[in-house]
Amino acid sequence: MISFNNVTKIYDKRNKAVHDVSFDIKDGEFVFIVGQTGSGKTTLFKLLTKEIEPDSGNINVANLNLSDIKGRYIPKFRRMLGVIFQDFKLLDDRNVYDNVAFAQMVIGTPRKTIEKHVDNILDTVNLFQKGLKFPRELSGGEKQKVAIARALVNKPKILLADEPTGNLDEKSTNEIMDLLSIINENGTTVVVITHDLHLVSRMNKRVIRLKKGKVVSDTIGLDYELKELLRGER
Repeated sequence: MISFNNVTKIYDKRNKAVHDVSFDIKDGEFVFIVGQTGSGKTTLFKLLTKEIEPDSGNINVANLNLSDIKGRYIPKFRRMLGVIFQDFKLLDDRNVYDNVAFAQMVIGTPRKTIEKHVDNILDTVNLFQKGLKFPRELSGGEKQKVAIARALVNKPKILLADEPTGNLDEKSTNEIMDLLSIINENGTTVVVITHDLHLVSRMNKRVIRLKKGKVVSDTIGLDYELKELLRGER
């Protein structure tokens, strides 16, 4: 589903944001990408969403070589991706229903179909009863659920989550991760970018670790170095 082949991105001669990165993520996998600030996580995310281009190497997503996708086709490519962010990026002047419906409106989905899809996805994230609420009336966890619903309403093949629990308390974090697990079990490939080792340790999923722009480990659960780091924090 996702393949990085010897990908390098250089912002200046002294800063190789990612350097010779290679990994494959299979259809239906749940993968964490972890690393400290400056490890290359944000650059990797931008490369995946084609916000930036690599200086060398190839990136393939759902059998598409991203280098072959020209400017006017980028929006169509991004519809294959569901993306959620740490700061939610909801429209404050629209209620929950309209925030989710907006993702369907921009691709020209008929109104009756929008109503059905939005109702179904709000039910999936347990927010059906809050469709008329505005973002200011929601908790952090509820806002993230709206963001997830918006990301999923167009039925993407891949869900990318950039620090999705960074602003949430433990209870909300657990709810969001349980929801992402259910989404993954239903067939969506899920990639979560995070620095939260406690969260990653609890989930026991595949973990790709970046350090100074390079992949230094690819394991199920935390590698030895991260386990020792986490043990020292307790």
